[in-house]
Amino acid sequence: MTKFDFTEEEVQLNKKGVLSPRQKGVIKAMAHGIRSSSKSGVWVILGFAALGLCIIIPLNMQGLNERSLPTLGPQLAAGLCFTVFAVLAITALMFFNSRRQAAKLEAAPLLSAEGIISHDSDYSSSGNFRTYYVYFGKKRFSFPNEMNRVFPEGSTFRIYYCKVGQIELIMSFERLV
Repeated sequence: MTKFDFTEEEVQLNKKGVLSPRQKGVIKAMAHGIRSSSKSGVWVILGFAALGLCIIIPLNMQGLNERSLPTLGPQLAAGLCFTVFAVLAITALMFFNSRRQAAKLEAAPLLSAEGIISHDSDYSSSGNFRTYYVYFGKKRFSFPNEMNRVFPEGSTFRIYYCKVGQIELIMSFERLV
């Protein structure tokens, strides 16, 4: 959801533990993006593997002659087979994990956290950026910008979100009196 794009009806549905059709659509679109990026990633990996083999095989073949072919030929063939198998296995594992992550995202339960708001930040000198944190009681969410205006310090909020692994999607929130 882009910058807390939700309606009052969605807050009411989230209170009941249900996602709105639009929120389900956003999650479904994110899962589709995960799947499609893994498909394109497979082609990139296979392309670089083929390019590497096209460079390495002729270089190794230049060093072979009639005397070394009987001893080095089988070793080169075994190394080539192992390399192709390793690239295909890693690619299949990546494809499997991304599909599983997308399926978990589509089935993610709606969670909630509430509490008194507190703020914190952290600066990464290696990345040269600051991360801002908002605590809803004990639950922490990270943001790229300060959130003092949206979540004033000391006020009480309830937030509804979906979490799968490192991904936390804020679906809606409400200020509690």
